Amino acid sequence: MSTSKKRDYYEVLGVGKNATENDIKLAYRRLARKLHPDVNKTDPNAKEKFIELQEAYDVLSDSNKRQNYNRFGFSGVDVDMSNFFRGGIPGLDDLLSSLFGGGMFGDSFGSIFGSRGRGRSAPRREVGQDIEDHIEITFEDAMFGTKKDVIIKRYIPCDDCEGTGAEDPSSVKICPQCNGSGRTRKMTQSGFGTIIRESECYGCNGTGKVIKKKCPICNGMKVVLETKKIHVSIPPGVENGVHLKVQGAGHIPSSRAIPGDLYLGIKIEENENFIRRRNDLYTPINIDIVTATLGGEIKVPTLDYKTEKLTEKELKIPPGTQHGTEFRIKNRGATYLRGRGKGDQYIIINIEIPKKITEEQKELLLKFKKSSSK
Repeated sequence: MSTSKKRDYYEVLGVGKNATENDIKLAYRRLARKLHPDVNKTDPNAKEKFIELQEAYDVLSDSNKRQNYNRFGFSGVDVDMSNFFRGGIPGLDDLLSSLFGGGMFGDSFGSIFGSRGRGRSAPRREVGQDIEDHIEITFEDAMFGTKKDVIIKRYIPCDDCEGTGAEDPSSVKICPQCNGSGRTRKMTQSGFGTIIRESECYGCNGTGKVIKKKCPICNGMKVVLETKKIHVSIPPGVENGVHLKVQGAGHIPSSRAIPGDLYLGIKIEENENFIRRRNDLYTPINIDIVTATLGGEIKVPTLDYKTEKLTEKELKIPPGTQHGTEFRIKNRGATYLRGRGKGDQYIIINIEIPKKITEEQKELLLKFKKSSSK
């Protein structure tokens, strides 16, 4: 689908631009149940509509993609779902389960771990829950880039029991409630006949196994809390509020699971000499009325990308410079994260009027006023 024909992603999901992450998930779930080709069999364009919905969710559910889309529109994100379902669109239950499935320990630990769910025909690999953290960096770090060490806490498989949760292999038994299938079936009679409901086994949380003697280290939880140092590279030009993704640094629910990711929110300390607007920097500078009238040279704070330090640069002020005049210094702004180049720096002139003057200064100003009025 060409960019010119695409609908706004917020419009596709039916949410506003200030929608929360939960609002977006709920909207997607609701529309997926309505537009999925397995359900909407009467519409010949059901597949295209569902792919459009999937593309919108893929962008708006990702904090980085969403921020780029809000700033640059479709050109800010590189997403094309037209070939995503080349092998066919998965069943609705499997799809929603893969996106919103419960945690590996059931509801009680759903907030710690996520799971891509299980299909009805074959189990899927577990996926660890992502971790969200934040880091505060200086203005210089944001402009020139830096490397930081971040301490995180995450769950990893217990080494003592090798992630089984059992004291020894003989303590792992087949679940008597589901006979090792991990699923239970319940039949009820109604006026419409027999209704069969299948669900995850409560006794083993869908694993098909129960533990008689728990591991003394993890107490049967299968995981332990690890404190780990992560080395993070922060690119030059990063903006305040951006979340950097560190792949594989999230929770690891089992030895066979796909690790979650770390999303590191960036908070940048303010610098009184620079105001950032996208990739341009604005620097207010105060000069006296004499320099503004007669001209002269002043020193202004700026960025030196060769030495990667804050420095000063001489700026010529022409005679008769007015209050609010802007002078541009090319390529002294923030680095573009996407593509090459840098923004510019704008020096904004503020002319200071003295609050107190001497009698001599007053006489000189009056003479100047008289002479200028002739």
